[in-house]
Amino acid sequence: MRGRGDPRAALTALALGLLVTTGAVAAAPVSVIRATDGERECAAALGDGATFHYRYIQSMYEKPVVEDLVARGRDIAVLRIHSTELRAVEYYRWDTPIRKEGDTFVQESPGYATPRLAIRVSPPYAQRIDGDGWSCDLQALFPGELVTVSVETRAIATLR
Repeated sequence: MRGRGDPRAALTALALGLLVTTGAVAAAPVSVIRATDGERECAAALGDGATFHYRYIQSMYEKPVVEDLVARGRDIAVLRIHSTELRAVEYYRWDTPIRKEGDTFVQESPGYATPRLAIRVSPPYAQRIDGDGWSCDLQALFPGELVTVSVETRAIATLR
């Protein structure tokens, strides 16, 4: 005849299993995009191959520009740029063709990647970085500061 086990032991084993599983997930490394001025930061997890964007008002033509970016290892690669202002796209002087998609001009990057972006945050230019489900308003967090944007690896538990 089989007897019943101690219910407290079963609950303890279940709780221990949840703690171990939760701890392993919290310690799991993820790629993170991080913007910092050395004192404050904005950080967000990036999925594998997920694109993110740097959005701003181009200073010469005062028109919005979007740079599509992706993390490649610890580098940030520029995929393409978009703007409703042709001259804002031409400003990059890339040798790839510019195409029109609706009201927007788009140009693919010739393959530019860098370990970090340095951005001077200026009030009139509405600068932000964003991705799927997250956004970092650079003007709100770093007004007038020099911000470094980079990719790093962190444990999930360290993200706020």
